[in-house]
Amino acid sequence: MLSPPERAVPAPPADPGPRPGRLAAWVVRWRLALRLARRDARRAKGRTALVGLMVGLPVLAIVGGDVLFRSQDVTGDEFVASRLGPADALIQGHARERVWADPLYGELLQPPEEPGAPWTAEEVADRLPAGSSVVERQVGKILFRTDIGYATVEGYAEDLTGTSRADAYEVAEGRVPERDGEVAISRDMADRGIEVGDTLALTREDVPGTVVGVLEAPGLDGLHFVVVPPGEADLLVSPRTEFFAEVPGGLDWPAVQDLNGQGLVVLSGLVAQDPPPASEYQPPSWPAEAGRSNAEVAVAALIAAALLLEVVLLAGPAFAVGLRKQRRDLALLAANGGTAADLRRAVLASGLLLGGGAAVTGALVGIGVARGAIPVLENRTGATFGPFQVPVLDVLVVVAVGALAGLAAAYMPARQAARTDVVTTLSGRRGQVRTSWHLPVLGLIVAGAGLLLTVVGARGTGLPVAGGAVLLIAGVVLTTPWLVGLLAPLARRLPVPARLAVRDATRNRSRTAPAVAAVMATVAGVTTLAIGSASDSAQSERDYLPQAPMGAASISVFDADEAGWADVAAEVRGLLPGRDLVPVRTVRWTADDMTGLLVRADGCAGPMPECSWYPGAPGLLTMVGDIVVLDGEAVLAVTPPEHRDAVEAAYRPDRVLVFGSGAVDDSGMVTLQGTRWDEGSGTEELLGDVTLPATEIVPASPGTILRAPATVVVPPALADRLPVEMVTSRLLVGGPGAPVSEAEEQRLQEAITALSAESYVYVERGWSDELWVARLLLFAVGGLLVLVATLTATGLAVADARPDHATLAAVGAAPRTRRLMAMGSAAVIGVFGAALGVVAGLAPGIAVAHPLTTEVYGSGMGAVVVVPWDLLAAVAIGVPLLAVLVTGLVVRSRLPMARRVE
Repeated sequence: MLSPPERAVPAPPADPGPRPGRLAAWVVRWRLALRLARRDARRAKGRTALVGLMVGLPVLAIVGGDVLFRSQDVTGDEFVASRLGPADALIQGHARERVWADPLYGELLQPPEEPGAPWTAEEVADRLPAGSSVVERQVGKILFRTDIGYATVEGYAEDLTGTSRADAYEVAEGRVPERDGEVAISRDMADRGIEVGDTLALTREDVPGTVVGVLEAPGLDGLHFVVVPPGEADLLVSPRTEFFAEVPGGLDWPAVQDLNGQGLVVLSGLVAQDPPPASEYQPPSWPAEAGRSNAEVAVAALIAAALLLEVVLLAGPAFAVGLRKQRRDLALLAANGGTAADLRRAVLASGLLLGGGAAVTGALVGIGVARGAIPVLENRTGATFGPFQVPVLDVLVVVAVGALAGLAAAYMPARQAARTDVVTTLSGRRGQVRTSWHLPVLGLIVAGAGLLLTVVGARGTGLPVAGGAVLLIAGVVLTTPWLVGLLAPLARRLPVPARLAVRDATRNRSRTAPAVAAVMATVAGVTTLAIGSASDSAQSERDYLPQAPMGAASISVFDADEAGWADVAAEVRGLLPGRDLVPVRTVRWTADDMTGLLVRADGCAGPMPECSWYPGAPGLLTMVGDIVVLDGEAVLAVTPPEHRDAVEAAYRPDRVLVFGSGAVDDSGMVTLQGTRWDEGSGTEELLGDVTLPATEIVPASPGTILRAPATVVVPPALADRLPVEMVTSRLLVGGPGAPVSEAEEQRLQEAITALSAESYVYVERGWSDELWVARLLLFAVGGLLVLVATLTATGLAVADARPDHATLAAVGAAPRTRRLMAMGSAAVIGVFGAALGVVAGLAPGIAVAHPLTTEVYGSGMGAVVVVPWDLLAAVAIGVPLLAVLVTGLVVRSRLPMARRVE
């Protein structure tokens, strides 16, 4: 009997050695994934460049802007260095009692009750440590003659020879002034044509001063100034004394506090290096700044979140299409034993590599662009920059956010890669894409919470509105794949190319939804900011308080008597012949004679000023004062055209005009009371009263704004009956029919300055929208982002749909079908995303307009909400249509034939 054959016993496997640890295995897997990502990036150079732009451009913009801001923003150390020069401290004497001052900028925070006697250099030196030295300079304004009159610039009177101040300036040309009759000027004055050797006529006495040098100093760029020797300090207007001290070891914070307690304001270089908390130098009555700091932190966090969201949404479609290109490689990796984690890691590595590389490159380019932009901005805009600064910590944070954005943009494609069907992919089929119901439900809940927070925040500050807006937009982003799927039933009613475009968009939601969400988020942000800005401008226009009729110049001379006003009037008639002059007479109020004129409220029997009347009804804006004396022609000249007929019908030379209700009694009389404030006793002295016939002019309705010349207009025939003297306070010249031009305004200012240094010329040119530039930039940036997002996603869709286009060509589709499909894809992404953005941004925009326009100065009316439909239409309709047109122009109609497996 044969015995069964013996089974061969396999030899034991060779000992592979110790297994690698988990960390080592993790490193090996990620190193392999990064190698695959690097290879894929080299092979798909176009997609790599696209992702790099999507991530790198925002990083470039933020880093460049941050560097410019940090370089322009003068920190405490930089400010102190520019102010002190070689000195250790700058001291100013404001009082003889305790003062509250900011030690970082050497500024008085609260005026003292008693200024006290001025300080001398010897007194200041006595209060400093032994061995200290003090140098004095005078600071004020100085006038010099021009071809027309006089111009006013900063003036410094100080010794720049043999003192510590000798090194405070850099001599660009010539030398420093050494004796009386010599002056030095700033570089900015020299750029206007004044040269070394020229003679300046200083002050209205035309004191000659020979220009001996051109000076430059840190922190004084862009400033027009003149330096004279200390012996000519009397040339300065309103001079004040500053003391520069050299102190052995510097002045620490306790020493500065001690000097503050004696009435001296100190700017110390030593304290600036280690500043104390604000609570130690602010007055006890000042509110804390915690809320402001928290708001700034919250706004910065919102901006960072918006950056992250925008980059993720813009770069997401590129990674989704990249996944389409990699699906065969990923399927082969899975067929050879790769796990779902390996597939997911391969796509995430691509996001990390491209996002991190683009962020680093964008940061470096942003720093370089900022460095090159500084001299251009200084020459073109007059902006002043300090030392070039690169905030390393900020740059690292932005780079990290950019890399995180690239990683986040690859997350959803990575999840899809982990679910790769090997058989379907290797056979060339794409499979079906379904949207889970969990994500849309979560998005609707988040959007509802954001909408609720937005509505609640509309009644308070703008911070809850901003938080609610972010939640609302994030919720709509989460629901975008579901919303894109809702377009499918609409496709059956569209022409064939548009139907195919909608079918392709809904079938490839992983590519379409991020692009639609990017457009939506951009348009939503533009909508919110545009509504807030337009509402703010509308409220500003509504509550604008004109100081004169449109086109008229208002001339104020603060130290002129009636003879001086006659000289001013003669000068004005010479400069502006043929223009009518309107003198405005009011009560003179000076420090020596605090005389006032009050209006008694109707029905009030108490003492003045408890019974003082002022129109409390909303909608009343005055132009030239409270109580003025004007004749009939002058009243009409200073009354806006829309109310001129009512004023002309009501004005009588024997009756007072009262604008507003509550001052004229039933018999048609108004009572005016003269007062004088006695500063010594702290009481109001009554100077008598007078009752005059009056006519009321009130707004037609509570919502009507009444722009009146004044609260009360007294005809000249009744001025002698007033209990106080009415004097000329200003002259008005010009008007709507003969407006004063900018050149005439400059000549007028220089001519009036020649008569009095205490003068002011203002030309009323009406309200101007200061936010229009911001809205223009908002449109440009928002439109560019919408255009880039639409074109990028359309290009990716066209590239991804090449097999579909090849099939259409094979079955006889016309060549233009491919172009029309591409235009349809652009319309789906751009128009649909923009429409969602407008809807999502309306509620936050309306909500933010309420707290933004609630604070009203002038009319006392309610909040204003304005929706700039023209701007929104340009961004939400015009830009997507432009993207459709560009797509139709650049996409080729014909496509090479290709084999497709279904």
